[in-house]
Amino acid sequence: MKLPIFLFLWQLFSSMISVAKCFTCPLPVLVHNGHLKIRGKRNVPQIHSGRLSFFKQQLCEPDCDKISEGHNDPERSVTILQRGPHHIVVLKPPSVVCHHSGWTGSRSKLIRGEEPEIPMLQRVRDAIHDIDSRGQRDDEPSPRMRKVNLVHRLDRGASGALLLAFADDDEQRENQKSSTATLIEAMASPESIKTYVALVRGEGILHGVDFKQLGWFEETRAIKDESGQEKNATTWLNFVAGQPEASDDGIDRPRMSLVLARPKQGRWHQIRKHLNGLSHPILGDTTHGASKVNREWKERRNMPGERICLHLARLQLPPTEAAPEGIDVSSPIYEDMLKMLRDYAPDVLEKSLHVLQEEGILVDSKETYEVGRYTIPEECVQDDGSVQILAQGENFVIAKKPPTVVVHHSSWTGSRSNPKRRSEEATPMLQRVRDATGRRVNAVHRLDRGASGCLLFSFVGNTENHDGEAMPCQVTKALIDAMQHPASTKTYLAICEGDGTWNETDFRAQGWFTINKPVKDENGNVVENCVTDVRFVAGCTLPRTSSVNHNNLVGHKVSIIIARPKTGRWHQVRQHLAGIGHAIIGDSSHGRSRTNRAWKKERKLRKERTCLHLCRIQLPATDYTPSIDVSCPLSTDLMEMLDEMPVLLGDTRLILAQEGIQI
Repeated sequence: MKLPIFLFLWQLFSSMISVAKCFTCPLPVLVHNGHLKIRGKRNVPQIHSGRLSFFKQQLCEPDCDKISEGHNDPERSVTILQRGPHHIVVLKPPSVVCHHSGWTGSRSKLIRGEEPEIPMLQRVRDAIHDIDSRGQRDDEPSPRMRKVNLVHRLDRGASGALLLAFADDDEQRENQKSSTATLIEAMASPESIKTYVALVRGEGILHGVDFKQLGWFEETRAIKDESGQEKNATTWLNFVAGQPEASDDGIDRPRMSLVLARPKQGRWHQIRKHLNGLSHPILGDTTHGASKVNREWKERRNMPGERICLHLARLQLPPTEAAPEGIDVSSPIYEDMLKMLRDYAPDVLEKSLHVLQEEGILVDSKETYEVGRYTIPEECVQDDGSVQILAQGENFVIAKKPPTVVVHHSSWTGSRSNPKRRSEEATPMLQRVRDATGRRVNAVHRLDRGASGCLLFSFVGNTENHDGEAMPCQVTKALIDAMQHPASTKTYLAICEGDGTWNETDFRAQGWFTINKPVKDENGNVVENCVTDVRFVAGCTLPRTSSVNHNNLVGHKVSIIIARPKTGRWHQVRQHLAGIGHAIIGDSSHGRSRTNRAWKKERKLRKERTCLHLCRIQLPATDYTPSIDVSCPLSTDLMEMLDEMPVLLGDTRLILAQEGIQI
């Protein structure tokens, strides 16, 4: 019985400590460090990973509030320090990985409620495309999406200059060494210099030796790599300034130093291990540092989570074929490290300024840098499970279905006994509408996962027939019958492959025409009596993008088509349009894989997206509902794709408006 009593007393003591913190720490500090919960969730401290709000026109001191909000700012950007014909150097922020790997997990598995992690490799690629696209006219071909390769890496928590090579140049070189390989060799050569700035625990004295008096000195010690194999490693170190622990006028002065480091090799965690071997671990280093010190800095001094106070401040490489004049780039010390020095070690910063200036390290830079924006792919954005209600009556509701969301759980989304698979699915429409209206609903019809548009539901109520018998699904049955009535109209808009001509037939000149051909059901059985009315609104051949082979026309011919199915067979519209040589773009079952791949790569087609949208539903009145005529605006992703094709969209707006289609 003693053990449970001990545990009870320990929990009581921990609770008292937590309460005491609430009276001794400011509220923002408690929230930042996770001691308090907001809306039932404990805050996880992290520095912004995208937009550098202080890189607008010049590099100047930022507003700390803006930095903390940068992670959620839609205008995410990448600061470019230097750009050449074959290379680019960017400023890597802390808490951002260079590329996806086993440390970051699978890109397809996202934790609900968390923003997807966009690595530097993708950010730089998008930023370059954003900069190259500026000033382009509508009639000009869009610039190619440049491919980049990492020349070296920085740890997730580190910051500073990151060098990448243009990979598309490598593809054009035959029997020549690629730019990536050339720059990697230059990075490993003895002539290259990589100067890091590190903030470490300790005042720069060990066993009576004052490192600050030594200037640059060599630290040679074998270190183990990820596999445990020892390798020789040498790092030049310069303890520029340090301070002992003190408390002056109530101001906290922790024991810390500013150190410059130049590794001669590129071993795994080389600088971090060598400084830890001198009993001066880098602040924030959770692998080789002091856990107690790191917790103290995070709890008492607001050091961001996942931050390692290591910054690659200057990168110098000898001349190569990829960079004939060599590379010499300085990366301004990141603002969070400067703030730590200004707040807790101002004397250390003041003593270091002269040495930092001599080493070509920027502290308060007034240079102007090129800034490009990067985007988070829409399919990676975490869905919040909300729904837009288009119309609602006493016995029905119509909602807007977004793409890649199923109408209801089925064998496609896994069984109830497999909660892991279902948890990875976005919330189905049935559940969203039920939660939004507070009433049980039945789906009157369905839309494919990749499609979007109007979705009709009936409210499940206790309706009665003429004899007073309960008929809970009578409204659903009535709406299903109305959906199949000849007077009902369902108007779809589809973006299809092809320019409107097929087998010497110009569909664009025919106006509305009818397709009456059998289709196959889910089991492959042929189903007769399948009718769809179709109208080709526009069709053209898009200009080639410069990144595509000029002899390859895959994905360049495109049409806008309106379809009105008179029967409701499985994939009826998709099969009928594919049968006349105009498969819907993104249709993985009846379309062309090469076309879909080209559109995903070049024209912003989302993963699992079928370019089919139910724009308008018109139903006759029933015993329980009035006549229905509801339109649904095009989804944002389709509008973005159409905006990239002004030649196609220009003359179609009037026709679409006449058909009741909102764009």
